[in-house]
Amino acid sequence: MAIIVTGASGFIGGSIARALATRDERVYALCRRDPQIPGVNFQPWDITEPAPAAVRGLASKVTAVFHCAGIPDVRTGYDELYQVRVTGTRNVLDAFDHARIIHLSSTTVYPSSVPHTELWEEAGPKDPGDYTDAYSTTHALAEKLVTRLRPDAAILRPAAVYGPGETMFMPYLSRLAKNGTLRLPGGGRQKLTLAHIDNVVRAALACLDVPAASGPFNIGDPKPYRLKDAVSTHFARMGYEPVVIEAIAKDKALFAAKLALKAKSFFRKGDNAELFLVEYLQFDRTYNLSRQHRVLGISTAQHLTPSRFS
Repeated sequence: MAIIVTGASGFIGGSIARALATRDERVYALCRRDPQIPGVNFQPWDITEPAPAAVRGLASKVTAVFHCAGIPDVRTGYDELYQVRVTGTRNVLDAFDHARIIHLSSTTVYPSSVPHTELWEEAGPKDPGDYTDAYSTTHALAEKLVTRLRPDAAILRPAAVYGPGETMFMPYLSRLAKNGTLRLPGGGRQKLTLAHIDNVVRAALACLDVPAASGPFNIGDPKPYRLKDAVSTHFARMGYEPVVIEAIAKDKALFAAKLALKAKSFFRKGDNAELFLVEYLQFDRTYNLSRQHRVLGISTAQHLTPSRFS
């Protein structure tokens, strides 16, 4: 029997595939390029296209599919994101219609226009019109598709994921630093749930060990962090350039990011990512994690210094 990991050439998919290989599972990586993971078999497939014969031939022996394929870049346009997240998800579900599905989603299915304070899973996803960006919209559409076609699937919603090989949240913050100074909305006093990659992998593997687990699961480190504390600790551990954190008013940061995006003559590639991040940091983003403990039976680790809230 075999286990499939789509998107195994990416940060999260690759981490899950490596962990599965150490469990003596027969693992197949289905993606466009070979992730070259020892013990993992590579089968090329662009999931925006229907499954080729070689992929369909695996279906009879596949017990579980970790669907991690995606585009980890908030600057990507709607059409490309839709092709991968929604059309691609439909193609994966069609190809493996009898296998257990563990679908990787995101806490961005909770609309960013309001604070997220200990949100339970039923707070999302909302209607597509409730989102302001293609990245969140397509995550929500993919979740709705999985829920409709495979109600027995497990859906993992990790908060902002960090750790060795990270590709989004912390690297985006690092790129915003200028001359050793990182200006954060509100001075970085936001309370955030973050998810170390090891905790995400632990939750994913638990979905194999608890086959009855279904529906959405918030995934994260046990306690929220103050953003400024998490950034200082993580940057030092990961070897990012050290930064001094300064405060910028939240409304001023949001106005500046929107203006930069609209000013075509001054448009830079990263402006859209900056706007996404500034909007995300307008409020606290914390999530109730009791379901990951109660249903999956896992305990996650606090990888950064716990916050002390005043």
